[in-house]
Amino acid sequence: MSRSKKHNEKLKAKNQPYMSILFIVIVIAIFGSAIYLIMSKSAALEPVDKDAIKMTISMAGFEPNIIRAKAGQPVTINLINPDNSHHTDGGGVHNFFLSGGLAGVMSNLNITVLPESQKVFTFTPTKPGEYHWYCDSCCGGKENPGMHGTLIVA
Repeated sequence: MSRSKKHNEKLKAKNQPYMSILFIVIVIAIFGSAIYLIMSKSAALEPVDKDAIKMTISMAGFEPNIIRAKAGQPVTINLINPDNSHHTDGGGVHNFFLSGGLAGVMSNLNITVLPESQKVFTFTPTKPGEYHWYCDSCCGGKENPGMHGTLIVA
């Protein structure tokens, strides 16, 4: 074996522990970053109004998709949009649309929530009945059965 090959093998053997340590550091950094992103995302989804009905709207639909209310009593919803702006369908923007006159709401209720944000809104239904809301900003809008919800007023 030539002298340069022996020298290269010695260097490889000498550097092997450092390469293993570097690999472990990189793996820890990647997993640490992933955990940080997941934890910061979930913390951002905490409702700003703890007394309101927490409602999430995402590409999967509304959760909850049924709200029960009493006529004449205000309903406050904390609408949270966890989707990001990288969605190809609507850029992650969602909304809550309830037609005016339904449930005694004076005008159309159209609340838009930007990606990774939330809004709190209140309305007072005055007429008992079953009413439907939907997201009309993306995801197939009114035509998508997954993007609907029901308000039941007693």
